Amino acid sequence: MMPEDKIYWGRAIGGCILGLLTTIFRLDRFGSIVAIIIAITVYFVSTIVLRVLIDSETRATLGRKLYLTGSGTYGALWLLTWIFSHNLM
Repeated sequence: MMPEDKIYWGRAIGGCILGLLTTIFRLDRFGSIVAIIIAITVYFVSTIVLRVLIDSETRATLGRKLYLTGSGTYGALWLLTWIFSHNLM
């Protein structure tokens, strides 16, 4: 599997998990903006972790893809999972 694919699927799964955690821990009780800020913060932390974990050769090969791969999927799946799980609770 290519590194881009691993990053993409990791962020997709991460978005789903964070959507569930947002509902379980009721991160939206102070307003939806708090939940959105937490989701954005988790995304930025994931990019920092990836920069540390990936070797310099692969990081140089990926370039901007390291930061942008899976970002839309992460956001969409986080939002959809959050809404769906919130409605089920």
